[in-house]
Amino acid sequence: MSSGFMRLVRRRREKQGNCMTTGTSVDPERLAEALYRAGAIQFGAFRLKLHEERPDAPLSPLYINLRLLRSYPDQMDVAVETYRALVSACTFDVLADVPLAATPFVAILSHQTRIPMITPRQPKTHGSGASIDGAFAAGQAAVVIDDLVTKADSKLEAVRVLEGEGLRVRDVVVLVDREQGGRQQLAAAGYTLHAAVTLSELLEIYRRSGRMDEAAYQRVHAYREG
Repeated sequence: MSSGFMRLVRRRREKQGNCMTTGTSVDPERLAEALYRAGAIQFGAFRLKLHEERPDAPLSPLYINLRLLRSYPDQMDVAVETYRALVSACTFDVLADVPLAATPFVAILSHQTRIPMITPRQPKTHGSGASIDGAFAAGQAAVVIDDLVTKADSKLEAVRVLEGEGLRVRDVVVLVDREQGGRQQLAAAGYTLHAAVTLSELLEIYRRSGRMDEAAYQRVHAYREG
C-alpha cells in the first residue's frame, strides 16, 4: 500500500470523521420515476432465469433490469444521489461494488465523493492474481454496493472476498429490495442491508401515480403471493 494512498485516507478521515455526510435523504418516489423512465421496471409477461429449469412456470408480470440506467444520464444522476444518501448512514473507508451491475454507479459515486473504490472478483490465473481491483489496506472498512437484492448469495460472495483480504464489512447497500429473503439472509450472517425502496413500496408508488393500473397491480401481487 502506497504512503500517498494512506495519507489520502487519513486526510479524508480527519475531514469527514469516517462517515460521509451529504445532507440528503432518500426520495423513493423520485427514484421510482427514474426507474420507470429508464425502462428498468416493466410490466407485461416475461420469461426469467427460473424458466430455464422450470419452463412451465407462470410468466412473470414484472421485469426489473437496473442495468438499463447506465444508458440514461439523467436517471443515473438520481440513482447515484440515492446511493449517496444511503451510504451517508454508514461508516467506511472504501466503496466496494458487486460487479458488474453496480460498477457504473459506484465509479461515479467514488469520483464525486473522492472516496476510493475497489472491486472484489474471482482471482485471475495470470498477472498479480489479485482478488480485489484497486488500492486498499487490511483493516479498512468497506461498504458493499449492488443494484438490487433478491437472495443475498452474490453479496455474501463479495463480502467473503473482501474479508479474505483483511477488509471489514458491516453494510450492504442497494436501490431495490425485492423482498425475497435477501435482507434476512444478510442479517443472519451479521450484515445490515440498506435499501432505498422495497418492491412493495415501488408497486404502491406506481399504482398511486397511475404508472400501473389496478389490474396490473393485482397480477403482480398474485404472482408474488403464488
